[in-house]
Amino acid sequence: MKYYLGIDGGGTKTVAAVADENGNILTVVTGKTINFYSVGMDTARLNLEDVIVKTGVAEFESAFIGCSALDNEADEELTAKLCDGIINAKKIKMHSDVYIALKSAENAKCPCVAICGTGSMAIAQDEKGNTHITGGWGHILGDEGSAYSIALNALKHCCRICDKGETSAILCAATEFFGVSDLRQIIDVIYSSETTKDVIARFSEKVGNLASDGDADALKIVQNEAVLFAETVVTLLEKVKNCDILALYGGVFKHNRIFTDAFTSEIKKHYNKLPVKILDIPPEESAVRLARYL
Repeated sequence: MKYYLGIDGGGTKTVAAVADENGNILTVVTGKTINFYSVGMDTARLNLEDVIVKTGVAEFESAFIGCSALDNEADEELTAKLCDGIINAKKIKMHSDVYIALKSAENAKCPCVAICGTGSMAIAQDEKGNTHITGGWGHILGDEGSAYSIALNALKHCCRICDKGETSAILCAATEFFGVSDLRQIIDVIYSSETTKDVIARFSEKVGNLASDGDADALKIVQNEAVLFAETVVTLLEKVKNCDILALYGGVFKHNRIFTDAFTSEIKKHYNKLPVKILDIPPEESAVRLARYL
């Protein structure tokens, strides 16, 4: 039997799917991120190896990898740096994680996909088949609307509240989440080399829950992030004319209804007739399909 491998390597986790020659998904496994810019190539390779071992497959006909460290298709040298000695396949291609998400938008001539996970980014395909990107600047330069950005702005709010000698629901949630009794102690946690950006990003779930419960501070942070990311996506929609669908993907869209509603509302102010929906097909399955056509 021939096996095909598709990988969605996001900023926080990696999801791999294995299919047979008929496209039937045989197994789906999850592991840590293979973003070699955020964790380093050595760690990325270890994480990739762990995922491949979990699939239980020793040899693949072909593999397609979507990696959050990339904007475009990787060359053979970079692909080899990550995959050599780990993925045994006749053919291996590696592109951005947003690219495989874009290819998940079926039956659309000019799709646009907005992703909000640990980071944020948008990608669209024009009528000539060319791809265009906005966002994706990383957690230092941008990533508005991402889980990291929501968490970071919530923590900044906590610092301001703490300096005033006041308290808030977000501050209480932060001290509990990061395991400190006083917010000043969070400095050692946040600036520790062991506190990676995905750890900080996970705090966004607490902020989202508070927003859903009606906390005014959390609600303001979440809605503001949604508006900022919507501006990024609108910029892309203006570049790529005639997009026929806007598909949403990522943990923030999936788990934060307040964010998704605010984002959609902002998009509809500019493109009222544009269909906005959650991505139907998981990107790892899209990657498997791409692998089968290599």
